Amino acid sequence: MSLYLSVGYNGNIEDLKRILDSSDRVKSVYTGGVSDIIRGGRPQYVDSLKVLEDQLKLAKRRGVLFELALNAPCGFRDFSNKRWWQMLKGYVKELEDMGIDGVIVSHPFLMDLIKSYTQLKITASTICEIMSTRSALFYEELGADVIIPSMNLNMNITELKLMKTSLKTAHIRLIVNEHCLGDCPWRRFHHAHYSHSDVEIDYHVHCKRTYLNNPYLLLTNNVIRPEDLCFYEDITNDFKIVGRLVPVNDLINRIKAYEAQYFDGNYVELFDTGLSSIFNIPNRALDGLIEKKIHCNKVCKECGFCKGLYDSIVKITRR
Repeated sequence: MSLYLSVGYNGNIEDLKRILDSSDRVKSVYTGGVSDIIRGGRPQYVDSLKVLEDQLKLAKRRGVLFELALNAPCGFRDFSNKRWWQMLKGYVKELEDMGIDGVIVSHPFLMDLIKSYTQLKITASTICEIMSTRSALFYEELGADVIIPSMNLNMNITELKLMKTSLKTAHIRLIVNEHCLGDCPWRRFHHAHYSHSDVEIDYHVHCKRTYLNNPYLLLTNNVIRPEDLCFYEDITNDFKIVGRLVPVNDLINRIKAYEAQYFDGNYVELFDTGLSSIFNIPNRALDGLIEKKIHCNKVCKECGFCKGLYDSIVKITRR
């Protein structure tokens, strides 16, 4: 498979250089925009667009697309606030004028504005929680050029294939290493929280505690292992590596693993730096797990497969 990797980074030009040097499979990068205009799915922003000018030039020289994450699900003013919407129109036109290639968006109103006044490439964020072909088609009609389905659809190969064949012009990009719980009950509220706050701990403490108390859930999340990208060949070759809040050394290790489509290390290192210091799950011991997961009904207490697998292979190391 000829991979297309889309990689999030922290807005630091030195880290961007290292990311671009790490693999020629990195075909697009994305980072946060200006926080007091449109917020995003991670509390990572820049103080002004001027900060991004040299980073944008660097990406352009490397032939890599440069995108901004403007994917807050809320925080938008009423349409009666014409001054605010005029300001927003000016902002997205400024992004286009400075050479930004595309934007990652969740709110349909923002998609409509961007489509109406710019030629920016629009990516429908995973925050849209696109779980069906019908939903994907709605977002395509709204102007999306790229569809990032909900991470909870990653193991539904049948629906993803239907989505791929039904889309007229848009294509699918899949997130491979989101650390969230499968069907996380806090996720949508966490993203809404980020639209108004930079504080992470309130929500992270709940999912981390759930993993700590039920570590087999590390196997039931929606991470696509590097070895398992081949299961998606009929769907897409475009994969997103989450990385805006990830230490750059860990991010580069993940890029290299997905480029190689092989990782002989701790599976948890692919998606959660903190938890990888507590749990050591040999990635190669999970070969074949995806074939179980793509046919799973997700009623873990009745199945018990992942818990049994976890109990049989895991070594918990506390450093």
